[in-house]
Amino acid sequence: MRALVAWKPRFRDPRVASTRIRCLNPLRELQSNGFPIELFDPKQVDRYAVVVYGKLYDDTNYREAEGLQKLGVRIVFDLCDNHFYNPNELDSLREAQDSLRRMMALADGLVASTEAMAEVMRSELSAPRHITVIGDAVETEILGKKTPIWDGSWQRYQLKKLLDQLEIERRNGCTQLVWFGIHGGPNAEYGMLDLIKIKPLVERMHRRFPLSLTVISNSRIKFNRAIKPWRIPTRYLTWHPATFLSGLRAHTITLIPISDNPFTRCKSNVRLALSLQIGLAVVADSIASYQPFAEVCCLDDWERGLEGYLSHPDLRQRHVEAGRAILAKEWTATHIANQWREYFEKLLAR
Repeated sequence: MRALVAWKPRFRDPRVASTRIRCLNPLRELQSNGFPIELFDPKQVDRYAVVVYGKLYDDTNYREAEGLQKLGVRIVFDLCDNHFYNPNELDSLREAQDSLRRMMALADGLVASTEAMAEVMRSELSAPRHITVIGDAVETEILGKKTPIWDGSWQRYQLKKLLDQLEIERRNGCTQLVWFGIHGGPNAEYGMLDLIKIKPLVERMHRRFPLSLTVISNSRIKFNRAIKPWRIPTRYLTWHPATFLSGLRAHTITLIPISDNPFTRCKSNVRLALSLQIGLAVVADSIASYQPFAEVCCLDDWERGLEGYLSHPDLRQRHVEAGRAILAKEWTATHIANQWREYFEKLLAR
């Protein structure tokens, strides 16, 4: 009997943020509440009523989805990155876009991570389609495999060094700033180098308020070239599941400068939400998904926002507390998993 929902992410590695946030975390939450769902297993296809393809649209997965659909399985396609944006005219993306449109046209249901992403998907379809928006739950822990790689003994040593340095800075009245995220990619302008546009401001503020900046990312080379030479103390921590949250939590203010383009406009609120959840105030450029938090962070006003947070620790605390209240109401793992449950139940009932 076909009764299970199966989830097939583009990557199985839980170190990949989209894998955790848009598959493993809601799947785990649904399973804990008794919902019949599992990671896709090709040996179990005769039991599947629905299969969710997360950012998968290559020929192999298209043919598989087409075959499952002929057997009566409902196909759902979920997208959280704008793979239609190709400013550098990459052949790989150009070729992929037709495959992406084909997979969207085949699917019985379409899901997007943000309304901006849904709008892009609608514009690329030849016929009107309903697209359901299900956002990203804020992470409270990084869950994954229990392997030597996941253990991160060397990374824990590096974290201890960082925490010791930060503690000395705090005793000397220093406020610690942090930026975190993937360093960038060839498909669009985003990532660590976005920090460069706020470099003059941060260095100027450092003359009045002792500051340091930590980057948590996946390219020490890029950090050494572009960020380390700043005229403030700078530090680097390699992103690792065993150390990331502890390292992030040791700071005071998250900086999120964003290059404005069709790729970044489709991003969800994960960096802003995570920062507030673990107690960091946020100064950021705005995208649509940040607007629900506009009253609990500083958007598009870097000088006044950063100066205000540096001058008034109580303001930071008020914004963090108010932000956590928003997250508790709308962005918990339970809340987002319930949206997926409702979506699957409606799809199965049709």
